[in-house]
Amino acid sequence: MNIAIFYFSATGITETISNHIAAILQGEGNSVKMKNIITPDSRQSQVNFLKYDAYIFGFPVFGGRPPLIVEEWMRTLNGRKQKCSMFFTYGARDLELAHQITYYLLTQANFQIVLSAEFIGKHSFNVAEGWALAEDRPNHLDLEVATEFALHSLTRFQNDSEFSIDLSDFAYKPKKTREFRGFWANFYPLRDIDDCSMCYRCEKECPVNAFDAFSGEPNRKRCIQCMHCVSICPEKVIHISNASQLFEKFKNRFGLTEEAVRKKRSKIIF
Repeated sequence: MNIAIFYFSATGITETISNHIAAILQGEGNSVKMKNIITPDSRQSQVNFLKYDAYIFGFPVFGGRPPLIVEEWMRTLNGRKQKCSMFFTYGARDLELAHQITYYLLTQANFQIVLSAEFIGKHSFNVAEGWALAEDRPNHLDLEVATEFALHSLTRFQNDSEFSIDLSDFAYKPKKTREFRGFWANFYPLRDIDDCSMCYRCEKECPVNAFDAFSGEPNRKRCIQCMHCVSICPEKVIHISNASQLFEKFKNRFGLTEEAVRKKRSKIIF
């Protein structure tokens, strides 16, 4: 089969899972095309969804749902009744409505969804000093689930299958990016030193055109705090404020003890 994987990966976790799935599918004799839709340009071109036999969509979870720009992108698609599976990566907190929102949007986009899955991966805010959540994930157990997900997806792409997510109590409500204050305002990326080569990667690759390489600051009304600019900076001069105290409050609020995080498992939703 010819299979395409569309994924959004800001800090590399969703890409890690996507690469593993692609390797498994290729090992089974399939052709796999991969595309990271992280940049605005990568989401502009119209996709001919009859070009491939099946699709896999992989997204991180930000605040209990896919990134808002990913939701906007899904609303522009026409899947032409092609089969697809979907998966999510999250930093051990919760997925909340991620499955329901994506299932709804892809169904509205005329895709036939056959499977879903979720994977634990280190939290995107781990780029901040003092924040460390699920640092060793995905581990070999998570990748074993990714292997199973790839093989189950392949089987369901090739055969008739039934899959649904209960949307009886669900009503889709689009959200807009908003400027955070207080707790979350500490997670806007900044460059406050001059030791910068001005490669402009932070500005060119920002998913929402929010980061200004010259000033070293993002437009807070656009920034989605995905941490892509922090992750890709070659000089590592873009940073987040020390988050030690905030991390303790976050863990206590959601009951994320070391033991609780360790017990969380990646899983397939059948």
